[in-house]
Amino acid sequence: MRNVLIIGCGRHGRIVAEAINQRGEFQIVGFADDDPAKRGTVIDGVPVLGPWQQCDAPLCFIAIGHNATRRRIFTELVRAGRQAITVISPAAYVSPHAQIGAGTVVLAGAVIQAGARLGENVLVNAGAVVDHDAEVGDDAHLGLNSTVESFAKVAAGEWLAPGAVRLKNEPAG
Repeated sequence: MRNVLIIGCGRHGRIVAEAINQRGEFQIVGFADDDPAKRGTVIDGVPVLGPWQQCDAPLCFIAIGHNATRRRIFTELVRAGRQAITVISPAAYVSPHAQIGAGTVVLAGAVIQAGARLGENVLVNAGAVVDHDAEVGDDAHLGLNSTVESFAKVAAGEWLAPGAVRLKNEPAG
C-alpha cells in the first residue's frame, strides 16, 4: 500500500480521508496544515503535521474547497515534483468512458457519465451529476447535488452552487 499525505485538515479533508480509507489503496500518513495550533493534534485517527513542504510524501491530495487556493497549492506541488492522486469514493459511479484529471475528487453519491470530461484538481461534491459528454474545467467545484447537463460546460475555476443546474445552452462561468 502506498502512502499519501492529505493537504488540509478541515471538514473537506475528513471526507476525503474517509473516501481514501474506504478504497483501501493508500495509507494516509497525515494531514498537512499550516496552522501551528493544529500541529500535533489527531483528527479521526490521522495526525496533523506541519506544512506540506516539510512532509516527506511524494503522493498527496489537496483537500481544500477554495478553488484559487487549491490551484495555487496544486501548481506548487507539481513544481516540487510531487504527484496529486485522484480520489473516487467507492459510493460514487464513474463511467469507465469518462475522463478524470489528476488531483480530482469524486465524493459519495456522485455520478459521472460516459464521455464526461473532468479537468485536473476538480472537486465533485456528494450527489453531484455530470451527464454524458459534459465538460468540467480544471479547479472547478461542483456543489452538493448540482447537475451538469449533457454537453454543458463548467469553466475552469468555477464554483457551481449546491443544487444548481448547468444547462448546455448556458455560458460557462
